[in-house]
Amino acid sequence: MRNIREVIFYLVLFSMLFYGCLATSEEVNSLREEIAALKSEMVSLKRNQAELNSQMKQLNTNLQIYTEKIEENKYKMSMLSQRMDDIHSSLSQRMDILSKQLPKVDMGIMPTPTEFFNMAYNDYLRGMYDLAIRGFKDYLVRYPESELATKAYFYLADCYYIKKQYQECIRIIDEYLNKYSKDDYYISMLYKKALCLENLGNKKQAQEIFDFITSKYPNSKEAQEILGN
Repeated sequence: MRNIREVIFYLVLFSMLFYGCLATSEEVNSLREEIAALKSEMVSLKRNQAELNSQMKQLNTNLQIYTEKIEENKYKMSMLSQRMDDIHSSLSQRMDILSKQLPKVDMGIMPTPTEFFNMAYNDYLRGMYDLAIRGFKDYLVRYPESELATKAYFYLADCYYIKKQYQECIRIIDEYLNKYSKDDYYISMLYKKALCLENLGNKKQAQEIFDFITSKYPNSKEAQEILGN
């Protein structure tokens, strides 16, 4: 009887051990399947990442092309506007001559707006700042809404800055800032105003403008100059 009980005990024990091994084997197989699935998913993710990187590169390339086209169109529009200013001025002068009905009298032809601007600009380049100031002021009186008006303000302010006439420079800049808020020279004019205030001893007001430029336009060359980069 004892031997039979021992046999039964060992049979039950063997069954339990066998079942335990079988369960462990199934768990291992299940784990292997999960690992294989994870590896497959990782391969898929890497493939998707590579495709995404390729698409991002193409997007950056397209963006650069579009940006260049925008800049090119912007330049063409600026040149076209200058040309239109010149044509309008030339037609106005000719109409004045015809209206006076004096064909035998040489009335003379005034320079076009672009020629008028270039005369003042050439004086500026030669360092003849008093003549340049007079020329830019006359230009702004004659053609206040022309394409080159903002440039005239910019170089007029720079003439005063070079001559260290900081109060007059600030006056011109403020006049410009009141008229233009989304212009290519906007940040440069703000920066120049801050420099004028700094030279006049108004350090606090100058610093407020410096802080505004670095926070609002951190990628501008003016911001980099302020930060010393």
